[in-house]
Amino acid sequence: MHPDLRRDLLALLRNKHLAPLLEDLHASLARNGEPKGRVEIRSRDEADALQDLIGKWVEPGRTIGVRDIDERLREQTVFHCSLDEAIELHRGAPIPRPKEERARRIANRERAVRQCFELLPTLGVSTEAYARVVGWMHAGEPELRADATRWGDQALLEGIRAVALAFHRLPAPGAPPVYLAELANQVTGNAHGLDAGKPAHALLIRALAFTFPETAAREERGSAAWKLNLLSAAGIARDPISVRVDTFGLDGDTPYLRELRREGIDRPFTLNTLAEIGGDVRAWRNVAFVVENPTVLAALIKHVRQFVPDNHPTLICTNGNLNLADKALLDALVQRGAHLFYGGDFDAKGLEIAALVLARYPGAASPWRMTMDDYRDALRTEGGALEPGALDRAARTFPALAAEIAARGQAAHQEGLIPALTRDLSRFVLEGVTPPQSTDPPGESLRSVHRP
Repeated sequence: MHPDLRRDLLALLRNKHLAPLLEDLHASLARNGEPKGRVEIRSRDEADALQDLIGKWVEPGRTIGVRDIDERLREQTVFHCSLDEAIELHRGAPIPRPKEERARRIANRERAVRQCFELLPTLGVSTEAYARVVGWMHAGEPELRADATRWGDQALLEGIRAVALAFHRLPAPGAPPVYLAELANQVTGNAHGLDAGKPAHALLIRALAFTFPETAAREERGSAAWKLNLLSAAGIARDPISVRVDTFGLDGDTPYLRELRREGIDRPFTLNTLAEIGGDVRAWRNVAFVVENPTVLAALIKHVRQFVPDNHPTLICTNGNLNLADKALLDALVQRGAHLFYGGDFDAKGLEIAALVLARYPGAASPWRMTMDDYRDALRTEGGALEPGALDRAARTFPALAAEIAARGQAAHQEGLIPALTRDLSRFVLEGVTPPQSTDPPGESLRSVHRP
């Protein structure tokens, strides 16, 4: 448009009586994306101003089609411009069109996700890592699209790169853990690149939840325990110090372990400590009694201190779900020939932890006081109500027990079995008798004798 015509058009559009009508036209174009619908002429002054603009008089109180205004501007005025162009000239900015903006956002998101898929084959990760990450990405495409909008294309791409490289570096089962800061430095170039609040952290946790669905189901999604368990399942520790396992009565030939036994001291072992002494630890008489709850561990320690330190049994507490320190210590004991007896709560989490221990150490781990009779005894104390279906996963390992608990609809706590647990420990110390092992014939009583 010639500058003189542009100036004349602006003068007409700046007529104060035309302002409400121009707002209505702007809203109509933004809403519909094209000249569509009708607008009302409210006053004679507005009608006069419109007539000056398009050469058509409209009676106040009547309406005129938006397309009619557009066609007159194009064909019957000296300006030969569209209504869009006139409105944008008047406002000094493009007309926002929600439909077009939405289509553009969708296209941008699709392009960002496509780039993430195209990136994976270029990273040189292992076949296993590639399969896990690409499987998660396919399953979580809707979330990735939302991530592209929330974080932007580049942040999403960098996050996917970090996740794929992290999966490539995950330790094999039984191998030493990797530490989160070291892993972050390797895959992002920044020791804090996988910290909470970073896109790469959120993506890594979601990928782990997809890879370890049963671990993800054990805690409330998004909670600190949920994230910690997922990292642990993948062999990732936050650091060498904060993860611990509580112990009493460990055996071994090093001065430190001998001194612990001699003094009868309970001791939390961190991953850092286990890295130093894990190869030296043993269970007394090659038997370790493992419990879920610290209250139970304290009661058992108090009981066995009546015996001389040389006869202290090995006691371990996982404090709930097995963390990497728990696994490192139990792995070391089993590798040195120990048999584990695990006892926990009679609820979904307790049975699932027991099932995990039995699955991780086949032939080297047995339930401890986790029969239906034990559950009924533990019910003498108050237990919490169970949600329907809470025991479905545990029923695969403990079908009869899970059915009994589900039928009663009530959980029971291990604390209710402390008298029975202490009797078992006394029998083990004084007579060398252990609880039944998983390899015993069906129906074998608690009094089965196993001489270490």
